[in-house]
Amino acid sequence: MEENSSIVLDGRVDCREAAKTLVLGCAGQLCLFTQRLESELYNDAEIYAHLAGLCSGSRNTRIRIIAHDTRVAGNQGHRLIHLAQRLPTFVQIRTTATPEHKQFRESWLIADDGAYLRIRNPERWEGFYELDNKLETRGYLEEFDEAWETSVPDQNTRRLGI
Repeated sequence: MEENSSIVLDGRVDCREAAKTLVLGCAGQLCLFTQRLESELYNDAEIYAHLAGLCSGSRNTRIRIIAHDTRVAGNQGHRLIHLAQRLPTFVQIRTTATPEHKQFRESWLIADDGAYLRIRNPERWEGFYELDNKLETRGYLEEFDEAWETSVPDQNTRRLGI
């Protein structure tokens, strides 16, 4: 019998700790499919420093973010938006464009090729994560890639040159 290694998340604190664990363990590829760039999870100085370090340490680093709505996060000075504006070669933020993807109501974080976080109910902060499940992560990554291909650059997070 195969043992399920998913760790159940129940509450904002659990989700924040899981997100931080996955991001800080990331070595080069990070994908985030989110509602609104949840500041409670991702607007963190340690996360920002780690991702900035990845970008400056390897030209193969790739951080892709799909968000339904970034206006509130942008108005709050979200660190991931700042990172994308500062390092657009490595960090890209897009928004959903198809009706199917606009209906997506979960939040996913995929780190490298083996770790993922899935918040099934972002309003209640309920979900689960795994640190080492390449097969499951590959499935999430395929769905993310499909959404990425049909998404468009997010106009709210672009840096305006003067």
